[in-house]
Amino acid sequence: MRLKKLLPYLLLNVVVSAVTTLAVLMLWSGRQAPAVPAAAPAAAAAALTPSAAAPAQAPVAPAATLPSADTPVIEIQNIFGAGDVKTEVVRLRRLGSGELQMTGWTLKNDDGLTYTFPELLLYTDGAVELYSRPGADSVIELHWNLQQPAWGSGVTASLYDTEGNLRASFKIP
Repeated sequence: MRLKKLLPYLLLNVVVSAVTTLAVLMLWSGRQAPAVPAAAPAAAAAALTPSAAAPAQAPVAPAATLPSADTPVIEIQNIFGAGDVKTEVVRLRRLGSGELQMTGWTLKNDDGLTYTFPELLLYTDGAVELYSRPGADSVIELHWNLQQPAWGSGVTASLYDTEGNLRASFKIP
């Protein structure tokens, strides 16, 4: 007899839980809509994926002209783990709107150690992390494949575009 009294409440609990879960999932998927149209997922993935150019290949020229060197288009947000090649990472973030073709850009330290960016396209508010350690590149992580650290206290990181203009710098405290 007791089960008959509880059954309506249990069923009501199941229905309310299911409706709440579905509502949260629908709200979440609506907010997380892809920024790329569904018609071109392969092309978008190819454009976002950084890949190292083969030695015989020259870097691809930027498709669009860059704004003047005085206009900020990217920032070096921070350099984490300086002095330890296993944890060193430079975080770059796109400023402004539109796409930023970074293929052929260079990041240098005070000693002249230089990283040349492979094919890489950053979108509005996009970010990429450059690790000093060896590893496999992905859409949001690049690897310098160094055996020694590139950064330390007091060292300045300088980011140059393909024309040699200084676009961003960051001095490690």
